[in-house]
Amino acid sequence: MPGMPIFQDSPTQLKGQIYVEDSSNNVVPLQLDASSSLPISGEVSFAAGSDISTVSTVTTVGTITNDVPVINGTSAFTVGLASGTDLDTVSTVTTVGTITNDVSVVNGTSAFTVGLESGTDLDTVSTVTTVGTITNDVPVVNGTSALTVGLAAGSNLIGKVESQLVFTSVDSFGAETILTPQSVGIGATVSSSVQDISTESSFNWFIKNTGTIADQNITLIVELSPDQTNWVADTGTVISLDFGVSKMITVTNFLQYVRFTITGGTALTDVISCYQAQH
Repeated sequence: MPGMPIFQDSPTQLKGQIYVEDSSNNVVPLQLDASSSLPISGEVSFAAGSDISTVSTVTTVGTITNDVPVINGTSAFTVGLASGTDLDTVSTVTTVGTITNDVSVVNGTSAFTVGLESGTDLDTVSTVTTVGTITNDVPVVNGTSALTVGLAAGSNLIGKVESQLVFTSVDSFGAETILTPQSVGIGATVSSSVQDISTESSFNWFIKNTGTIADQNITLIVELSPDQTNWVADTGTVISLDFGVSKMITVTNFLQYVRFTITGGTALTDVISCYQAQH
């Protein structure tokens, strides 16, 4: 009728209903939730270059094909890398699970377990603080600390064990270089360095009186001790060492520690001497 409004008396009272077609070709009204948000289920695709500025919560993440920075994550986040991919920079890793490629670990403050596939060679390790169980052959070269090897109960050690003699050669009077001249004063008493012979299979001293006149003739006696405090003559025999003469000295009896003591002549002289042993 003339004069009647087509819609509402006031524009603010204008309302409308939007209808859409669902996946079954049914026409249904488009509705908002209680917070006036549009709920969407199913897959949402974004064109290349699109930005998602803020996502409050993501319950499950499937495949991510581009770079993703994850900051202040409180839950586990699994990242899968394609074979041959390099992971260039990681600022912080809280927990490491399985690593299947070469990994260099520098200044780690927590324990790090590395498992190698059968047949893999571990070429270079700079420092290993603790070694647990080693199940294959392990060559140890130039180790400065003891390496303990344990065999499981019932194991057989089959193979060849090689050993080399340990050779010791030191100056008799504690000098850094063997055969360093040692002065023996007139009537003075000079003792050699004490040697522990408890593990030696053979040993002796070489000694030479470098004097040139009879007044420089000296004598010496070999002594033994169980504790480096109480000393006893080996045989009680005094050994003469005239000027210019060299001799080999050993012991007849056995205690843990040995030394020899020189008594000077009527003129000062020098002697050279070294202790040599092997076991």
